[in-house]
Amino acid sequence: MAAHRHARPRLRPLLPAVLLALALLAPGAGFGAQGMGNMAQDMLDSFTTSPAAQQKAAKTAGSSGPRAPAQPVAPTVGPAAGAAPAAVPHPAFRQGPAPAQAGGVRQESLSLQLDGAERRAVLILPKSPALKKGQAAPRLPLLIFLHGAGGSASQAMRQTNLAGRAAAAGFLTVFPEGLGPAEGQTWNAWMCCGYARDQRVDDIGFLSALIDRLQRDHHADPRRIYLAGFSNGAMLASRFALERPGVAAALAVVGGYLPCDPDPLRSQLPILVIHGARDAMARFGPTRAHPVTGRFCEDYPARAQVDHFARGMGLSPKPHLRDSQTSPVRIEDYSPKQKGAKGFLRFLIVKNGGHAWPGGVRERYRYCDPPTAGPDATGLLLDFFQHPPVAVDTAAAPAKPVKNRKTQR
Repeated sequence: MAAHRHARPRLRPLLPAVLLALALLAPGAGFGAQGMGNMAQDMLDSFTTSPAAQQKAAKTAGSSGPRAPAQPVAPTVGPAAGAAPAAVPHPAFRQGPAPAQAGGVRQESLSLQLDGAERRAVLILPKSPALKKGQAAPRLPLLIFLHGAGGSASQAMRQTNLAGRAAAAGFLTVFPEGLGPAEGQTWNAWMCCGYARDQRVDDIGFLSALIDRLQRDHHADPRRIYLAGFSNGAMLASRFALERPGVAAALAVVGGYLPCDPDPLRSQLPILVIHGARDAMARFGPTRAHPVTGRFCEDYPARAQVDHFARGMGLSPKPHLRDSQTSPVRIEDYSPKQKGAKGFLRFLIVKNGGHAWPGGVRERYRYCDPPTAGPDATGLLLDFFQHPPVAVDTAAAPAKPVKNRKTQR
């Protein structure tokens, strides 16, 4: 009996990995043998292998960069007591089901050859304006959205409800697809994920070639190229912004993170980071499977990416905060230290959010948690791209939480 009592605590840390493995191996999982093996291993690694070990393996595949910045102390964000978006007013916040996509969107399938492989994407075109005879078609803002690991263009369109809404807002929107076995398509984003990482797929080159084609054939405006993505797609969007400075006009990432030694950010641009405080996949903080190591980038990957972006753009380390006990989100705005600088960072923390697209369709996708009813991540990124926030004067508006209504009385 004594032996059994001692054995039980040792097994507890392995339970999440065991349960996930059983779920992936269950009948109807929809994976081919190769895809299931690669992707299951990636997800199990996220529970059982430290980020440092994953990054060490990734370096053998050719990733490198400068060392991470000094390690600041990350504030702790706890769960909210309720779900009242009015506590943090914003035109894109909402509760309830996602709105239906605008009807009648025009959709095209694109393909191009790169390194001997066919690369595909789905293009959504906005309504064409009426042109006078001889008038040239106007340049269009381009929104590139990258799906998560195991996803696809059509899955991302369902998950985010972005296609119709972006078209209605006048964006030329493209949903590229990663490479991999059936239902196992991934992107090569440093240490993640699966087939694309293992085969050293040149996804940066793919996105560059896709942008060139859309500028040439579909009037994409080179000054208004917006990058967005979820999970593995968020990581690739960040990698592109770091390795191709000056191309993206703005960046929005949901549920992603960076390695401990990413390239420095060498451009000034508005960045929106949305992350669930209960995300155990792209971790917000230490978990039972990933206890504290003392290294900031390993213990707080979500927070570390915010720190890396803010330091790279020379933003103030003290953010302007919007928060309350009843708000489902906490917003941190990092502004430039000098007037006139273009860099800006908004970190939106979904207090009860997991690894999911906030406000997305109520479906559970592979490797994802069920989405929260709000905030509306799709509306937030569209509003962020259309109306980049004005830098907040942190000296005039000191960083402190907004008191709730009960306290104000």
